[in-house]
Amino acid sequence: MADTLVRKRPGLKFHWVTFFLGLGVTAGFLVFFAFYPRLLLTLELKASDVRLRARPHKPFSNDVAIVAIDDKSIQQIGRWPWTRDVLANLEMAFIDYKVKVVAYDILFDERDPVDVESEALAVKLRTLGVRGQQIRNLLGPTNDQQFADALKAQGRTILGYNFSAHMIGTAPPTTDPYFLTKVVDPRPMSWNVLRDPKDAAPALMSAGGYRPPLEIIDKAAKKAGFVDADSDDDGLFRREMTAINFNGTEYAPLFITALWAFEDQPQRSLQIDQDGIKFATLGNTKIPVDEIGRMTVTYQGPAGTIPRYSAADVINHLVKPENLEGKIAIVGVTGTGLGDRAVTPVGYEFPRVEIHANAIETVLSSDFIRNSPRETIVMVRTWTMMLGIGVSIVTAWLTPAWSIAAMLALAGSYLGFAQLLLLKQGVMLGVVQPFVVIGGTMVTLLGYRYVTEGRVRNRYARAFEHYLHPDIIASVVDNPQNLKLGGELRVLSILFADIVNYTGLSEKTDPVALVALLNDYMTKMTDLILESGGVVDKIRGDGIMAFWGAPAEVPNHARSAIEVALGMLSELHKLRERDPRFANIDIGIGIATGEAIAGNFGGANRFDYSVIGDTVNLAARLEGLTRQFKVHLLTSSATFTQAGGAYVARDIGLVKVKGKTQPVPIVEVVAHANDGVDPAFYQQFAHTLDLIKQGDAQQACREFERMSAAHPDDGVVGLYLEKLRNSPEQVSGEMVFEFESK
Repeated sequence: MADTLVRKRPGLKFHWVTFFLGLGVTAGFLVFFAFYPRLLLTLELKASDVRLRARPHKPFSNDVAIVAIDDKSIQQIGRWPWTRDVLANLEMAFIDYKVKVVAYDILFDERDPVDVESEALAVKLRTLGVRGQQIRNLLGPTNDQQFADALKAQGRTILGYNFSAHMIGTAPPTTDPYFLTKVVDPRPMSWNVLRDPKDAAPALMSAGGYRPPLEIIDKAAKKAGFVDADSDDDGLFRREMTAINFNGTEYAPLFITALWAFEDQPQRSLQIDQDGIKFATLGNTKIPVDEIGRMTVTYQGPAGTIPRYSAADVINHLVKPENLEGKIAIVGVTGTGLGDRAVTPVGYEFPRVEIHANAIETVLSSDFIRNSPRETIVMVRTWTMMLGIGVSIVTAWLTPAWSIAAMLALAGSYLGFAQLLLLKQGVMLGVVQPFVVIGGTMVTLLGYRYVTEGRVRNRYARAFEHYLHPDIIASVVDNPQNLKLGGELRVLSILFADIVNYTGLSEKTDPVALVALLNDYMTKMTDLILESGGVVDKIRGDGIMAFWGAPAEVPNHARSAIEVALGMLSELHKLRERDPRFANIDIGIGIATGEAIAGNFGGANRFDYSVIGDTVNLAARLEGLTRQFKVHLLTSSATFTQAGGAYVARDIGLVKVKGKTQPVPIVEVVAHANDGVDPAFYQQFAHTLDLIKQGDAQQACREFERMSAAHPDDGVVGLYLEKLRNSPEQVSGEMVFEFESK
């Protein structure tokens, strides 16, 4: 019978409307971000910084060293800028150290101030009649000339210069008189451009003017490269430009020019198509860049990671030769308060010279990051679309909690794939847009389901609001699969409670007063049931039926039922003390634990959530037996055993109740162990039952007589005495009580 009533758990329902709505939302996000691609750029940059910190670097080339105009150098040599004769000494030291390439992240676009003063002095001397050769002998060579001679002697020194404000697209000629609008000799380092003539000219980074180094110095150097740099949208410097267009030529930066000299002047080229720069090639190294030619700098660590030596120590030959020999020495300012610093992902006070050094190290160690939109945009959009479809499927199929878990799993899988691609191939695949799309799609779909399923949720809530505690209602609403039309076999604890002699009470009490009394009584008792997580099944007249274990699981529902029963007895005692209407009110409670069918019985539109089965009948019979045994609370032995806990209780024995062929062991629960009830009487009762089980009926009868004299109102002892006195010869082993009435 029970098996036929139990329905199989219904399969998960697929919500097609939710699914198609998810596809639409995903498509909408993709179109939106296609029109506004920079909207999430700052978040993506921050996410990239975090991901790069988790990526191990390739080994250093150990071919780069920074020679710093630092605080120590300024303290020993004098404040910056130094006269060019000091820099000539530095350049000569580089020759002694056999430095292969020197690169200056310093601008030499003005004459040495000392030379300007010397020239003014020479003019005065000529007016006094001093001859030119005498003046030259007196003043000696200029500082700029000394520096130029040292540069020529070194042979591989790269100078820095800067452009006027640069921009993407064609930049208008500058109006600043300090910047030239045409290139002069010696020309800076430029790229060989490879371009299909049929391709339309792309919009690249360009400038309208440049400021070359002083001619005497520029001619003595190997080459010059620009030192311009741009920060990202959030103000951090992550990339170096590899090309700026000026007067129709693509010029190279300082770090590329230094590499070109270090690698003995290999072929250099830019591959350009109608979309922009595809890549830059220097010898056998293909440098990944974005469409306007920016290379991502792989920072080896915080400031100071790349070896740094004080310029004063180099001039004084205090640096070990092996630290500089055969290397690229890049010279720059790091002194406190000199301002040549930038904000980077690895530090907020990062010397700009070290940015160039890291760019050189990135190329030398081939530790490239490829994050060109050309390479990644199609892949990101494809993944975003697939993730959006996946989120639409799981949200249309699973519960909200499982949908969120599945979304996190999908997002985690994509993040793992993107990070693996970064680790193995150096491809920086965007993660923010896919996360925003799948998160936004899920929020939209869950919101839609919340609204559309609200009516069903409210229906469940209304059906149970008078029978369940709000926490249980929330559990049912969140997991409606626990609430089935039909029945489900569950292990439950069931309680019946009735007022003793209610018929007599109703006959002698005014109906209005009786209703008021019952309302007060039922409010107190049902509140206890609801607070414990139980279900108030029925309230009929003076009777209450409740159960635990459905529709929501209740840990140790047997103990919950016993605790509520004892609470009901305690609450009734309080009512007697403060309300004279309850002076003569008493109740009997029966509890049974076992299998029962729980579910909705009735129709789809009109139903009653209840329980049926043999355990329900047993609980009702036990409540009725409280009158026979003159006790307040009877439970089945199964209930008491499952409940555990510390109680004052006694095994009454076996009772053959109406409707059951086999006798049932029952227990009277009197109170909690710490409620002040003396357990001695109940221990003596248990000892006397052992005498009966041992076959010593006469001794058991004498014990019960002594107990009855001490407790004349104890109904259980009275029943045992009656049975022992009336038919002692039939008593052997455990006694069985049988009653005809309920």
